[in-house]
Amino acid sequence: MCNILNKRPFNKGLFYFLFLIVISFLSGYDKPLISVIELKGNLKTKAFILNREIEHPLHIPLDSSLANSDRNRLENLGLFSQVIWITEPLADGSIKLVYTVVESIYKVPPIALPTYNEDYGWSITGVWSIKNFMGRNQNLSIGGSIGAEDTYGFSFSDPWIFGNHVSLGINIGRTLYKHRFLDREIDVNNFSVKFGRWFGRKIKSMIGLDIEEKKYFNEKSFDEFNYYGLLGSIKYDTRDIFWSPGKGVLFSHSLYYRKGIYPEDFQTTLWSQSYSTYFKINKSGKKRVLALNTKVKRKLGIKNEFFINYIGNSTTIRGWDLPDSNLFYSQLEPFRFGHESLQFSIEIRQDIIPKKLIKTGIEFGLTVVAFYDFGMITDDWKNLKEESLINGIGAGIRIPFPIVGVIRLDYGFGFREGVFNSGSLHLGIGQKF
Repeated sequence: MCNILNKRPFNKGLFYFLFLIVISFLSGYDKPLISVIELKGNLKTKAFILNREIEHPLHIPLDSSLANSDRNRLENLGLFSQVIWITEPLADGSIKLVYTVVESIYKVPPIALPTYNEDYGWSITGVWSIKNFMGRNQNLSIGGSIGAEDTYGFSFSDPWIFGNHVSLGINIGRTLYKHRFLDREIDVNNFSVKFGRWFGRKIKSMIGLDIEEKKYFNEKSFDEFNYYGLLGSIKYDTRDIFWSPGKGVLFSHSLYYRKGIYPEDFQTTLWSQSYSTYFKINKSGKKRVLALNTKVKRKLGIKNEFFINYIGNSTTIRGWDLPDSNLFYSQLEPFRFGHESLQFSIEIRQDIIPKKLIKTGIEFGLTVVAFYDFGMITDDWKNLKEESLINGIGAGIRIPFPIVGVIRLDYGFGFREGVFNSGSLHLGIGQKF
């Protein structure tokens, strides 16, 4: 599909226009102006989805930094395997700026596939998923699973449903699984709705409501929690490429308040903070990035065994085996469990095969990563300084993949107080941060 964009000329007032004329005259340049902006390759995606990401003005010379920023925003939509831009000369002496996209796999037909979750294990999942529903960048998914996790549910999201970056997300589902380390089965029924709003390109906010019923049970006991939750988050995001940043920062704060319907005295507030920074540390050749992250998790209100957290997986500190009930109840590693935590991660990410299209029409690439994670977890924040650091060091690979973004595989060794463990392998979806 080919689309011509009718964008307004670059005009910020008479005085600014005259200033440009004077500067052009003094510098003596006569670079050709862009008179046409064209989109190619969006066979399914509606033109307005791309158009709203294009900010390069008409009737000025090409600004490659603006064109590159447009390219990055198009890639960050998560809809395309490849995005490039070129210029073409026109007969009148002006030039045409052309953005060409290759659409990624956007839907999964009704099919059963093996899936993995660190907290649950392997399941067979039947899903019908459309990532770019009706070509409007809407996500629709209906599915269920059996195995370690028995689920069924429905989810829908639209990042522009009410206008400029005003989003809606809805999720309804039920999940039945065995707790990672408690001797309990868990049955969860959940409904959630979230509204998002961007302020400019860098400040991103979200509010939401969820209603949840959570049952913990085994042959001897049964505990139930019914509550509603209020969510809110704010992010400051200057990353260039979301799935594999080469520069920028991502700072986020989120609050999640839960109030019991039954039992009525159940009440807790989770405060999560994350600070990520990315630096490109080579000037030429394949991209090499230094990535740094700090995470803080605080919990106010009721702290009980049912809502305890742990450290030692693909999203916290890598290099530790996943805990089970034997480890938890034996108290062999009590330092891995708690309600409040402080974590740090350092990664060096080196592109080996930059993301590209292969003959099958999907994207492929390879990045190798060296990492070091460290942090602490405890029941009460004031006791955190008394804990010894939990560490993890190792290496891994990242492979871009349609729909999920990137597949992550890490192997590392954990150590604490100078004692190393035997190492552990971690499989995850998306970057750790």
